[in-house]
Amino acid sequence: MGLLSAFRRDRRSPQEKRFGTGLWRQHRERFSRAVDRFFETASALHEEHGASDAAAQIDELAQLTLVLNELDERVAVLAEAAQRAVPLEGLVFPAEGRTRLGDVPERLSRASALVAQALQSAMMLRARLTTGPHGPHGQSARSAEYADAARTYVERAAGLIAEAEAGLPPDLRR
Repeated sequence: MGLLSAFRRDRRSPQEKRFGTGLWRQHRERFSRAVDRFFETASALHEEHGASDAAAQIDELAQLTLVLNELDERVAVLAEAAQRAVPLEGLVFPAEGRTRLGDVPERLSRASALVAQALQSAMMLRARLTTGPHGPHGQSARSAEYADAARTYVERAAGLIAEAEAGLPPDLRR
C-alpha cells in the first residue's frame, strides 16, 4: 500500500503541487477564470466593434487585460506562498492559519469578485454595442460608463492584492 500511495502522490499535477487542492487553488483558479473571461470579452469587443464610436473605450478594456495579466501572476505567487505557509486540502481556513496569514483569503476572494464585476461591465458594453443605442443618452456616453466601471473594479482588485501581499509574513514575501 505504501508504494501505491507514493506513486499517487508523485502523480499530482503541477497546479496541485503549487496550490494544493483546497482553498488556495480555488482562489487562484477563480481569479484566473475571471481574467480569462475578461480577455475573451475584450477580444470579442475589439473584433466586433473596434471601429465603432466606442473604440476608445474598447482600447481601454484592452489595456486592462495587461493589468489583469500582471495581477493574475501576483495572485499565483500569493496562492503558492499561502499554500506553503498554511497547506490546505479543503476549503476551511483554520484559526491557526488566520494568525499566520490574516485576511489574505478574504482579500483574494474579494479581488476575484471585483474582476468578475469588471467582466460584467465589459459584457454590458458588448451587449450595448450589439443591440445599438436605445435611450436618451446615446451609445458613446454609456460606453464610457461601462469602461470606467471596469477600470474602477480592476483598480480596486489591484489594491486588494497589494493589501494581501503586504499582509504576508516577511518570510513569505518575494
